[in-house]
Amino acid sequence: MDRKTEEDQFSQNDTILSSALKQKMDYLNDLNESITKGDDLKVYELIDPNRYATEANGETLSEAKPDHFSLAADLNAQLSHHLSNKLIDYLGKAYPFFYYHEYELGKFHIYFGNWWDHRMFGDLDPINVRFNFSEEEYQILAKSFQLELENSRVNDAEMRQLGEENEKLTQLIEDQDKRDRRKEEIRKQLKENEEKSPMPWEAGKVKEEHQQLSDALLELTNIDEQASNSRPKIKANENKILALSKEETILNLEKQNIRASFGSFDAFNENNRNLYAKYIQNLAEESQVSDGE
Repeated sequence: MDRKTEEDQFSQNDTILSSALKQKMDYLNDLNESITKGDDLKVYELIDPNRYATEANGETLSEAKPDHFSLAADLNAQLSHHLSNKLIDYLGKAYPFFYYHEYELGKFHIYFGNWWDHRMFGDLDPINVRFNFSEEEYQILAKSFQLELENSRVNDAEMRQLGEENEKLTQLIEDQDKRDRRKEEIRKQLKENEEKSPMPWEAGKVKEEHQQLSDALLELTNIDEQASNSRPKIKANENKILALSKEETILNLEKQNIRASFGSFDAFNENNRNLYAKYIQNLAEESQVSDGE
């Protein structure tokens, strides 16, 4: 390779390198300027130009757009905090039953409702405009909607089981006098049995009778022990039933709020799936209003 060709190659490489670096610098400048101006619409386009084009603008891309967000990825927390301001304002109107707590810079817990014992329902992702619901909490709510169609509730079976257990334990306590009388009868029978002097061929029968009476007495004594432990168990079960009943009350509040805002659980889920596009559209409309002014 001659000197001239080598110099041309270096020159071409430098031009490509310079152009690439300029693109990156222009990207960071654009991002900085958009943040400074409070232009969240532009920020979202710069964060993920491909998603912005397809989901927000409905474009069909023949090839991917340049994406330089990795240059600012180490600033996710600060960027998330910045974007949360307008997003939470928007969500306050679209989802009036959700409340947010920034427990760490740029990280937000979602709480369902502002009533006593409200549930932490997951996390908000401002950068991706996404709800990351707790799978467990979401499934409880989904199950509650489904069971409602069957005129049933999430905790009905457990509350019924606890109620039935309490009925049995209460009966054990109430039957104490009956057991005491029966034990006294058995003790008399045991005494009579032990006083017998059976013929050798009757000894086996008498011994068997004694064992049966002893077993019956032991069984009654065991039931007495269960009965003596019944009161704290009944109280514990009552507390569980109360807690489960409160959970059903909270689920009813959640369902009422979803219906008031969306009409149905399906509509709520559909809105969640399209949250990014809806929010971008809202930002675009606000931007047009500002430009018009």
